[in-house]
Order: sequence, then C-alpha cells, then structure tokens
Amino acid sequence: MLTHAVAAVLFVSAQSLPASPPITPVDVETRLNGVEVACTGIGLEARSDPRWKSYGVRVELANSRSEYLTGGTVTVRDASGRAVLSAQCDAPWLLLRLSPGRYSVEATMPDAAPRSSAFIAPRTGQLRVVLQFKDL
Repeated sequence: MLTHAVAAVLFVSAQSLPASPPITPVDVETRLNGVEVACTGIGLEARSDPRWKSYGVRVELANSRSEYLTGGTVTVRDASGRAVLSAQCDAPWLLLRLSPGRYSVEATMPDAAPRSSAFIAPRTGQLRVVLQFKDL
C-alpha cells in the first residue's frame, strides 16, 4: 500500500514540471509555467537594458570569486514547496516577475553542489538573490 502511495506522489510530482527544464532564450522576455521570465546579464548593454528593471526578482549565479556563471538550472518554489518554474539559463541572471510573497530558489551547476535561498518577492522594486557556488 505504501509503495502505491509513493508511486502516486512521484507521478504527480513528475507532472508538475518537465523532466528537463527548458532552455530560456537569452535577452528575450518569455513565459514559463505562467511566470514572466528573462535570461540575461551578458555584457554591459544587456545588464543596463531598461526592460529588466521591471522584474521584481533577479537571481544571479556566481562562483567563489563572485564571477558570473552561465548554464545553470534554476527552480523556484512557492511557500508551500510547490515548484513554480524550472529553467536552464545560458546567462548569469534569471529575472522573474512573481506575485509578491515567499519563495525559495535552488540552482544547480555541473560539478558543483546545489545552492538555494529563501526570499520574499517584493511588491515594488527589484530583489537581488545571489547564489554563489563556492566549489567553482
């Protein structure tokens, strides 16, 4: 009986998000699982683009020397632990237009331990969440 319950939970979890997160196009505003996102941050022109200031959350991936990293997979969960979105970003910033509230974010990079952080998406302004991979 327990085996069936575990299998059902795994099946439902697998249905929430794709097994392999989509690669988010760089410098293009898009929508993932109903959330507006943008993958950007390569070069001064991209980082100073005025479009990016309207996103409430900016997740940045960096190494132990605070240098930007690209190619990470980012998963955002709401306060109940439900996966809101998962994306692969070939740029160091993943911008999110989330409803205000509590969330957590986890990022993975090849050959590194995952990094995570809890945050509160603001009603106004932009929150910067830096996930630093100290083993890279």
